[in-house]
Amino acid sequence: MEEPILRIENLTTRFHNVNRTVTAVDNLSFSLCKNQILAIVGESGSGKSVTNLSIMGLIDEPGEIDKNSQILLKTGDSYTDLNKLDEKGLQKIRGNYISMIFQEPSASFNPLFKLGGQIGESLRLHGRMDKKKAYREAVALMEQVHIPSFEHRAQDYPFQMSGGMLQRMMIAQALACKPDILIADEPTTALDVTTQAQILGLIKEKQRETLMSVIFITHDLAIVEDFCDRIMILYAGNLMEEGDAKDVIGNPAHPYTKDLLRAIPRPGMFKETDKLFTIPGKVPSPGEEIIGCPYAKRCSRCTAECIAKKPVLRIIGNRKVRCCNA
Repeated sequence: MEEPILRIENLTTRFHNVNRTVTAVDNLSFSLCKNQILAIVGESGSGKSVTNLSIMGLIDEPGEIDKNSQILLKTGDSYTDLNKLDEKGLQKIRGNYISMIFQEPSASFNPLFKLGGQIGESLRLHGRMDKKKAYREAVALMEQVHIPSFEHRAQDYPFQMSGGMLQRMMIAQALACKPDILIADEPTTALDVTTQAQILGLIKEKQRETLMSVIFITHDLAIVEDFCDRIMILYAGNLMEEGDAKDVIGNPAHPYTKDLLRAIPRPGMFKETDKLFTIPGKVPSPGEEIIGCPYAKRCSRCTAECIAKKPVLRIIGNRKVRCCNA
């Protein structure tokens, strides 16, 4: 089996406030191989974004990554534990080895500076280029992500771009230093269906060209089946199911995965004859004490065993499942 480019071991991320401590990610372990696309799926509040912000070392106070958590990135022939690096060490990793496309591109660019200069900034910092060369490289990157009239648009400010074009700009910025891993945090949120397809196609195209690995965060299982190699299902900061994308979509083992799939609108559904399924209840509130299975209160297959104790993560075939009844 190929050695992973990224290994996460027992990742636990907490947020402290005056009255209580909230565990956003609970003892999470997974790996990512080279040239692989891994989807992390779950409802809002399931811990998807916090997981990837933890990998990037972007958890600020009152947040804290447990000191026993390991974030092992393969750099050369050995692994570097990112959880043991200081801020200066992490700055050398970000952009060079791991880049991130954030959820809101409009909030990720400085409105006071032109986009060409902002994309070239990482090249000046990491590639040690002068300002003119970095700008030329930035314009070339804009062409690669299919920005129309790219030489002219490099002189635009963020407010002059549509949401889809800004997302392309973010992809160009993330790919500037040719990272080994790209983290895409819900890059298609708030985009229309046509633009969503274009952004997904662009990420896939660049992944194939550069053979980089991708962590793709989404709450929509409908878009990941043909896009990703593996799928992780998160709920309340816990890994509920993990496996090959086609296996998870085609034959889900966990009730939560089944419910997420049932809630997807299908072509041919009509309001008069078909009622869209909704998962009853809601995601546990931050800091809520959970004794048994995190999904027990919403699960149609819940038993007394589910309520009494938290299920362990079991390996069933080539899949990991956290369920008493899987």
